[in-house]
Amino acid sequence: MELVAQVWIFPKFEAIYIFYLFLIGLAAFGYIRFMNYLQSRQSHVFSYWNDFQKFAFARKCNQQEMNILHSFYESLQPEEAEKYLHPENRGKLRNALYRYFLKTPENPTEKEVNLFDKLFRSSADMKKEIDSLEDIPVGEIGALEADGREELTYVMQKTNDDLLLSTKALSKEFLVLGKEASLYVFRPSSGGYLVHGVVTNLNQDGIVFHFNGTIERKGEAHLMLLARYSLNISPWPPKDGTKESIELDRSKLILSEESIDHQFDMLRKISKEQHGEDESKFALPETAKPFTALSERISDRGLTFEIPPDISTDIWKVQDLWEVSFSFPDGPGFSFRGKMFPVKQKGELYLIRYVDADEFARKQVYEEIKKRGGSREILT
Repeated sequence: MELVAQVWIFPKFEAIYIFYLFLIGLAAFGYIRFMNYLQSRQSHVFSYWNDFQKFAFARKCNQQEMNILHSFYESLQPEEAEKYLHPENRGKLRNALYRYFLKTPENPTEKEVNLFDKLFRSSADMKKEIDSLEDIPVGEIGALEADGREELTYVMQKTNDDLLLSTKALSKEFLVLGKEASLYVFRPSSGGYLVHGVVTNLNQDGIVFHFNGTIERKGEAHLMLLARYSLNISPWPPKDGTKESIELDRSKLILSEESIDHQFDMLRKISKEQHGEDESKFALPETAKPFTALSERISDRGLTFEIPPDISTDIWKVQDLWEVSFSFPDGPGFSFRGKMFPVKQKGELYLIRYVDADEFARKQVYEEIKKRGGSREILT
């Protein structure tokens, strides 16, 4: 058997290889640029979403409404999210959100109506109440309700006594002459309203809803009570009392209290000489501590009060959450956790807005206020 030696010959470098290398480099460069573009665009979209969340929270959207908005955000393509969430495109966002709601009937329709008003109504209109059809403009988003059903619609045209409502999202149950129904509309400052009426005419695009003269409040109404009740206010969570009960063994301290006081006095003296008698540098930082106060207004969402003279007016800055406890005369007591803010219109007043009050507790407070002749809530 004869073995033949094999010789490996390295291929010659051809000019065409330079072209191949150029194509590979160009493809790699294009891929990197494309991935950077996608990452940058996603970063912009995420930034827009964060800004939009802040806008929605500032407009008093609650967590359930924020969850609905997040589902809408998740349904968008990146280029759509970039377009709709840009602050300059609120009108396009409004239309896109309406189309999304038409395709997702699982959302509570009244919540959708509330969202439109909170997000897109002007600040001036937010404080208006609904007393007649004059307070319902063309373009108003509402929910038509009857027989346990509620479906999204909007006002296309109006007269003194009639509204032409869009039938784009209405089921055939509402397309019946003589059908008695109610139109749910919402105002952020005063809550929901039911405008009662009857269907008097039908056409291809809408139904004529004739107003019967009755407007009823519904849901998300908030009352307040002007009352001077004693409040116990303390930082939350409370400090661990076990740490404060530990006694120090003074014999093991390197510096005695007298020595520390002496050094502090020397530093104070030096500072006075160098900074023109300015002692503010030695002021101890304000610490959160419990105190009592008198309420000014109480509602099911928060309360206002005056800070006592012996408590710093900056104490709200040094603590994130506070617990407030109070009782109604001859009624139940309540304890809520909340955030403290100064009331801008009245410098001497401060507001604690509850953050942990559930629906049951809110209704209890609401009923106690209602029994005592409460009025529409105005806390700020």
